Amino acid sequence: MNDERSPLSSRVSRRTALKVMGGFASAAALAACAVPTTPAAPAAETGSEGGDAPAQVTGTMVVAHRREYFAKMEELFAQAVADWGAANGIDVETTTVAAEATQDFVPKLLAQVQAGDPPDLVYHIRLMQALWAQNALEPVTDAAEAMIELYGQPAQGQINVGIIDGEWWGIPYMMHGNGQFGRRSKFAELGVEPDAVASSFPTYDDRRDAALAMSKPDEEFYGWGSTVNSGGDATGFIEGVIQNWGGHYTDEGITEVTFDSPETVDAVQWIADIFTTDQYAPMLPPGIMAWDDSSNNEAFLSGTIGFTLNAASIYAKAKADGNPIFDDTVVLETAVGPLGEKHESGQGGQFIIPFGAANPGPAKDLAAYMLTPAVFMPMSLESAGLFLPAYTNYYDMQEVVAAFAADPNLETMGRAQLGDFLGASWPAQPSPMFDAIAAQAVLTDMMAQIIAQGMTPADAVAQAAERIHGIGQEAGYFS
Repeated sequence: MNDERSPLSSRVSRRTALKVMGGFASAAALAACAVPTTPAAPAAETGSEGGDAPAQVTGTMVVAHRREYFAKMEELFAQAVADWGAANGIDVETTTVAAEATQDFVPKLLAQVQAGDPPDLVYHIRLMQALWAQNALEPVTDAAEAMIELYGQPAQGQINVGIIDGEWWGIPYMMHGNGQFGRRSKFAELGVEPDAVASSFPTYDDRRDAALAMSKPDEEFYGWGSTVNSGGDATGFIEGVIQNWGGHYTDEGITEVTFDSPETVDAVQWIADIFTTDQYAPMLPPGIMAWDDSSNNEAFLSGTIGFTLNAASIYAKAKADGNPIFDDTVVLETAVGPLGEKHESGQGGQFIIPFGAANPGPAKDLAAYMLTPAVFMPMSLESAGLFLPAYTNYYDMQEVVAAFAADPNLETMGRAQLGDFLGASWPAQPSPMFDAIAAQAVLTDMMAQIIAQGMTPADAVAQAAERIHGIGQEAGYFS
């Protein structure tokens, strides 16, 4: 490839790169971690399934993919790669890499790029922009646009991450599911047909009231399963309610703090009523105000709560353990508040081609093959919500509709990831400032002031707005 870039030359300022890369170790210091290429005879030019013959391959193609929650998913991925290689007369080997941002995937890949010996194709999540910032990726606009022509627009979360300076740097591949999970039988006991449960409680009020109605504290069963104690789940719940009432941290241009508003106060009052009034006390599990991010999972999977908000991992865990609650779990459609809007969006993973990869053409062909429904859908069904389609039209394809008939919860979770809601920063574009607000526990501290110390919602919101202003000033916003 004729490219005057040098590996790992930074596209951004040192300060920005440090923000993006966080604590990633120096690639040079990890060069010894590079995986050597296994030499092999050039492959014969044979037809690729569903496309033109791949370009001539240099050596053995290497495909790296993240470790998955289910070993069967990894096996299906590796087998699909092997099948493509066999059909095209190409030697391909697969290797799994660390799954989380806090692990060693990024520094190891940077070391391989630095050594001139990267894999040909990589599938991972969340870390594409960190690699782009270090000039460690090849553009893939042609391949991404070909997939969009086949499957429709990708999820907005993929667009936000994948397009930089007008180029695609990752081929959208999959989305992670999350949602509001309920016990189908408990909701059905309220007079709703089991197949209609997912759409029969559309508002936050509906779900709160249903949680109260299904609660049987004398039998140690409680309808409500979302805490406002410290943690990511609590922050997400509080933030979601506020935004569904029309409240938000700042304006679109991040020029002022808009948090202290009647909408925010009304939303916070709604939450406070759940945790402070006698009316809703029967639906609250003992100790809910001391829960952390794993507590609601444990309570739901043990059968003591009827409703909670969580990532798809809660559903996947039930499946992996053979928990009978798996078959009784329903993913409710996205709830709405007084604002009347469904706030839906998601994040997912991409196929990326590292800078200096020996076989970028065949790598794009392989990525296209991995996205065909016959290959993708068995992995999606196995994943229990952790691996869902990333393209809008994909969900309307006949073979995809037929596959999801085996587990409609997956389609519900998947479609909810296709929205264009901006998330925590709404209506502004994402910024590190909003991550700092979450990291400093502004929202959960606000609720603790109300529930534990008796502060009024109006005063607690005003105090939180002052903290948000201070955080924004430190980040270079506001005056």
